[in-house]
Amino acid sequence: MPATLRDRVTPTAVGLVSRAWVIGEVERWPDLDAEARARAIDALVAYEPPRRHPVRDNAIFWTGTLGCAALADALGAPGWAGFVAALIGFALLARALAVRALRWRLERFVDEDAPR
Repeated sequence: MPATLRDRVTPTAVGLVSRAWVIGEVERWPDLDAEARARAIDALVAYEPPRRHPVRDNAIFWTGTLGCAALADALGAPGWAGFVAALIGFALLARALAVRALRWRLERFVDEDAPR
């Protein structure tokens, strides 16, 4: 199943990963048949990892971004530059964690779908 342009711009439930990425990951598993691939793609697109500590995560984000803004201001750079740098860093971290969770879920799906 090749990824289309629409798949490249359609986000998954995680938000930071596209449907095309999910299709590419599922296609790399050689032992899945076409029906299992379609079920795996649908399951991964709808999968959202549990959020266990939203208040803590929110506090870490705002402390980090405002701290980077203050640090940039103290170093003589505009404060918004530090804020944007921290924002990009948190976005990259969030995407890495989302990719890791989706790969873990795909492995669980393949293990459940494997014939015994």
